[in-house]
Amino acid sequence: MKLAWSDVARRELEALRRYSVKRWGRDVARAYLADVRDAAKHVAADAGRARTLKGPYRIFRVRSHYLILQVDVELDQVIVARVLHVAMDIERHLA
Repeated sequence: MKLAWSDVARRELEALRRYSVKRWGRDVARAYLADVRDAAKHVAADAGRARTLKGPYRIFRVRSHYLILQVDVELDQVIVARVLHVAMDIERHLA
C-alpha cells in the first residue's frame, strides 16, 4: 500500500524532531526519526502488522511512540494520522 502522512502527523513529527535535537542532539534525533519513518513504511507494506484500535484506526508502536494509522483499502493507502508518545492519552487525541 502507498504511505501518506496527515498534516497533523507531519507537525507532530517535526515537533518530535525539534524536541529530540534539543534533548539528545542531531545524530540521535536523526536515527530516531529514521526509525519512525521506517516503521511507517513497514506497516504500509503489511497493514495487518498494526493492531486494530478504534473505529477506522490502527496502532503500531515504534520505540516510545505510537503511529496511529488509517487504512484505506479502496485507495490502497495507509495514512499516518498521528504520531503520539506512549504516555499520551490516545483516546483523547483521536477525537
